[in-house]
Amino acid sequence: MKEFMASISLPGLISEEYIELIPAQKEYISKLVNQKKITSYGLSSDRTKLWITFSAESEAEVWRLIAGFSLYKYMEVEIDELLFHENTKLFFPQLSLN
Repeated sequence: MKEFMASISLPGLISEEYIELIPAQKEYISKLVNQKKITSYGLSSDRTKLWITFSAESEAEVWRLIAGFSLYKYMEVEIDELLFHENTKLFFPQLSLN
């Protein structure tokens, strides 16, 4: 598997239709996270920029996954293949107080 970073620009002004699509977007993202296709997901505080890392066989697969986003028609997308993607969660396991 390869790692890819999608840098996604979102509109500054949003419509009612856009807002109505958000629950479906969240559900699809959760599905991809559970399938380990999405390895990280971040949204800027002004909600106009989104960064997603994907684990996929190819850039074409990433494009297919992104095309499934309910908000896809509102997005400007750039995809880059990563040489590596470090994440502190991989190095420091969460403690359980049980």
